[in-house]
Amino acid sequence: MPVKLQVVMTIPGKEPREFEYEFDEERISIGRDQDNEIQVPLSTVSRKHCVLFREQDEWFLEDLKSTHGTKHNGRPVGAGGKKLLRDGDSIDLIHFKITFQNAELASPDYSAEKTEALARKMVEEVLATIGKDGGETPYVRVMNGPDEGKRFDIGVDVSEAVIGRGADCDFQINDANISRRHGIIRRDWNEITIEDAGSKNGVVINDKKISRPTALRDADEVLLGAVRLTFIDPSAKFIGKLDDIPAFADASTGMEGDDGDEHGDNSDSDSYNDGDGDAPDVETRTTEGDGPSLLAGPVDEGDEVEPGAFDDDEGVVDTTHKGLGAVELGVIGVAIVAVLGLAVGVAVLVLGY
Repeated sequence: MPVKLQVVMTIPGKEPREFEYEFDEERISIGRDQDNEIQVPLSTVSRKHCVLFREQDEWFLEDLKSTHGTKHNGRPVGAGGKKLLRDGDSIDLIHFKITFQNAELASPDYSAEKTEALARKMVEEVLATIGKDGGETPYVRVMNGPDEGKRFDIGVDVSEAVIGRGADCDFQINDANISRRHGIIRRDWNEITIEDAGSKNGVVINDKKISRPTALRDADEVLLGAVRLTFIDPSAKFIGKLDDIPAFADASTGMEGDDGDEHGDNSDSDSYNDGDGDAPDVETRTTEGDGPSLLAGPVDEGDEVEPGAFDDDEGVVDTTHKGLGAVELGVIGVAIVAVLGLAVGVAVLVLGY
């Protein structure tokens, strides 16, 4: 499953530059040393700064206790911290902004074939969510502590599960700051929720302490004592791609003929404009041979780089999208109807029993 990393380099006193990398590896290290998959020879970047790694079908970012830290979507990861990566997430090092892109989900060409493939994948993910494929069910993953990497699948057979330190819990986490019965996860046909089970330290979701059962959404972070969990819904990354299809984006905003500033990050595009209206140059790199370096040559303290690092040598990337036609809309409509029909059919079967 290849991934693409788009890097924007903004060193004071230099023109911003863009680089693009594509990787097939399941571990991508970033740092100042030459043996990193991406070398950033700046004094503000640690020798081993951070790493992106794949676990089953999900990608994660881990800070390697770097000196100046790593940010995920603008928020500090923390020394040794880990974050789930979703398509379009940003990773910030000092002077560098990296955009993560799952190449499998990239759909710049909204042809009938690609739209049909996306719709088919959506149906497959919905089927997995209702239990046809146990490996694709939602789950929670421990992100730190002695049990880091441990996961608990929330399949259709799970209606209620207790998380805590006690040996009788459905999901046991060995940490002194977690109560014997800390939280309760419940699943019904509509959603998956979590609530505090009367714990000493409470349940915190995305830095907010909850006082009632709260629905979990993909990439939510749950804090139990000092242990951080991430809720992962594998189907979300495919369903979310509907927002990238022009017809759905227009329908969701209800706006026509706007100047483009209402969608995505267009409002920031001028920061990389060279003044003549053209898009910034993009250097495309591959991972053949030694790991690529963003800058060539030695770097002095103060982030000095050699002049040749900013020479233009590549063309402009065309990021335009084709419009969605009647065929594509028909395919998507059929897929949605099929999913709704399937859900209703399963509900009828269950209620019938």
